Amino acid sequence: MKKYLTLFHINWQNSLQYRFSLVIYIAGYSLYIWVLLYLWSTVYHEGNTVGNYTLSQLTTYYLLQLMINSVIFSYISWDVIDNIKDGHFSNFLIKPLDYFLYWFTVNLSGKILEAFFVIIAAGLISLLFGGYFAFPGRLITFLYFLISVILGIVLAFEMDFCVGMITFWLTQVRTFKYMLQTLILFFAGAMLPLDLFPGLLMKISNILPFQYLVFFPISLYLGKVDNPWPSFIMLSVWILIFYVIARILLIRGIRRYEAVGA
Repeated sequence: MKKYLTLFHINWQNSLQYRFSLVIYIAGYSLYIWVLLYLWSTVYHEGNTVGNYTLSQLTTYYLLQLMINSVIFSYISWDVIDNIKDGHFSNFLIKPLDYFLYWFTVNLSGKILEAFFVIIAAGLISLLFGGYFAFPGRLITFLYFLISVILGIVLAFEMDFCVGMITFWLTQVRTFKYMLQTLILFFAGAMLPLDLFPGLLMKISNILPFQYLVFFPISLYLGKVDNPWPSFIMLSVWILIFYVIARILLIRGIRRYEAVGA
């Protein structure tokens, strides 16, 4: 465990070297929120409504969606793809590190730092435009939300890691990654709340695990889920399934690895 804590610390320090990039990101994030508030306030001012969402609920949904995109979604597969394609994966075969835990630690350290800055920005925006945002009525609701976000981080990492492992079998993984990323964002509810989908798409989204990355946590926050425990159980099952898949892909991928480009 000590080596992974050291890795966590090193990656944290590396991330801090790019503070200016984070500041620019947060500035863009704040501008997006301002545009969002203007858009939805105009829609509701004209007398229109969107599903069963109030103005504050809908603006809160998209504010949380932006936060969750930063905190939950993993993008380490890009590095994994480069590792395998360039042959640098060979270095990990001779190190006393678990490849899965290595990238999980790197991903976690980066997400915690990013979440820190994003939460500060979101908090300031919420104070300035408090009337546009909904807050949980009970502490337990907020705790459920935090639990779902933590579990979502694990699930998103496992899915992204599995995508990276496909590099052992496919040459053009990046194209597949772009397509899958768009699909996940769509069925996760990052573009539109899933309960506003047509009936067929809603049924498909209920089968897929992607809803637990965005729609489920935000629905918990907004108090739209009466009993979250069945969903928590299903989320835990998906985490276990993707963990097993990730391990199998890693083991079989090592057997196929040819160290091309090393």
